[in-house]
Amino acid sequence: MAEEETRRNQLMRDMAQLRLQSEVWQLEGSIEPTGEVSFSPYLVPDTGVLTSHLSLIRQLASSTRFIIIIPQTVIAGLDFSKKQLSKAREAIKYLEREFQKGNRYLRAQKENENLALENRTKPPRGEDKAIRTFYSLLECSRYFSQQSSDCEASGMATILTDYKPGQLLSEPLDMAIQVARSIGVQVEYAPEFVNRWKENN
Repeated sequence: MAEEETRRNQLMRDMAQLRLQSEVWQLEGSIEPTGEVSFSPYLVPDTGVLTSHLSLIRQLASSTRFIIIIPQTVIAGLDFSKKQLSKAREAIKYLEREFQKGNRYLRAQKENENLALENRTKPPRGEDKAIRTFYSLLECSRYFSQQSSDCEASGMATILTDYKPGQLLSEPLDMAIQVARSIGVQVEYAPEFVNRWKENN
């Protein structure tokens, strides 16, 4: 009985892996070469992007060029803010509609879709919520950056943030962004990413 359960679980994992590889191959086929400029197939937005730049997420999701993964920590952040922020409620309604439709270009992170960081890159205990949330986004992005055997991990996933270029960030957050880049996960200000994509589209 236990052996059968193990076999079934392994089969489910294998099927999930094949589905992800298929998604990447289809995206790679749909992205036309644009010279030196390339864009990650997987985009992972933070909570601020969904509350401040929801229209950009709509554009990216409807482009069929990217798979936008909404991390569980972002869903929790929106849920926490919905009483105070009308934009959080708007984002939740949009996500619920898209999830119900089964939009393959925008979906929630599944429970197993994260890849833990090594101890040396984990945030120190006691860091504030914003830092812990960023590291959750990073572990989600790291998982997706490892999903294609045909591509280098670097550049496969981009975290979209609401941090403006030149904005003064706390030292721990700045360090977290450096950690992301050191393991091949890009971090970009969402409006800048969208502008760059439109210029090269």
